[in-house]
Amino acid sequence: MPLLKDVKTQAPEAICELRTNNGTSNLLVNRDKPPFDNADLRKAFALAIDRKAFVDILTEGQGKIGGAMLPPPEGLWGMPPEMLQTLPGFGPDVAKNRAEAREIMKKLGLWPGQKARVKVSARNVPSFRDRRSS
Repeated sequence: MPLLKDVKTQAPEAICELRTNNGTSNLLVNRDKPPFDNADLRKAFALAIDRKAFVDILTEGQGKIGGAMLPPPEGLWGMPPEMLQTLPGFGPDVAKNRAEAREIMKKLGLWPGQKARVKVSARNVPSFRDRRSS
């Protein structure tokens, strides 16, 4: 999006079209390392993520939420939205999803303010280091 905006600014006569591709942004966790070795905790994390906000920030409102494949209509084999919304955290009601996540965390004995130690890594590619470079 930044590059598209830059081209439109510098060459307003240029015809620029945004096309959907099968590029993905993922949050991956190591299921073998605590605390993510607990399936209930992973479900709570999945429920807590505001996927629309995540995608909108990364794509400046131009992206789509999908499952494992490019979402319809461009992705002919992608999961239909009504099916996708049945997966934990993919429903549109973020407040409801997060309330369910909080209940799971309470059952696990975790509470607000308790911190989990995690290690965050990103791929070493320009667009992951600085979104403006893509």
